[in-house]
Amino acid sequence: MTNQEPTITNETVRHIFTDGAAPDNQNGCTLGGIGVAVLTPTNQVISQFKEAVRPEEHEIFTTNNRCEMLALIKALKVAQPNDVIHSDNELTVRGYNEWSPKWKINGWRKANKKPVVNKDLWLIIDALKEAKPTVVVKWVRGHSDCYGNILADQLANEALLLATH
Repeated sequence: MTNQEPTITNETVRHIFTDGAAPDNQNGCTLGGIGVAVLTPTNQVISQFKEAVRPEEHEIFTTNNRCEMLALIKALKVAQPNDVIHSDNELTVRGYNEWSPKWKINGWRKANKKPVVNKDLWLIIDALKEAKPTVVVKWVRGHSDCYGNILADQLANEALLLATH
């Protein structure tokens, strides 16, 4: 018996696509949505999730970044070892891969010493990242020809529509 790691192939990795939607983000969004789609490498849908996002108790509005981060949190919760999560939100992807380790060391403050925005969500993301170190988060161009990204976008927008009716 050897202590070899199992071989990870493209056939065993699931791809999880996330998206957040916050219409009228610049003027104040009172309702957002998130969409998460879990796919096989051949784009077969394994599962999908959509949910409306309302402002936090102490807030009047929500933001697109909060919706994107909440979608990432959902994806991390359902992720299995070696899954690849795709997001079209550069702030979320770079925050996960590049910035959060520095923020953590600096007491959740940015290089300019100002507090990190949405610290409550970054703390959750950080804990999930530590619990699932083999999960990869990658950027994907939004509104392109990527089926998973299009599906996640549709789910996020459907969540908005369902919540308003």
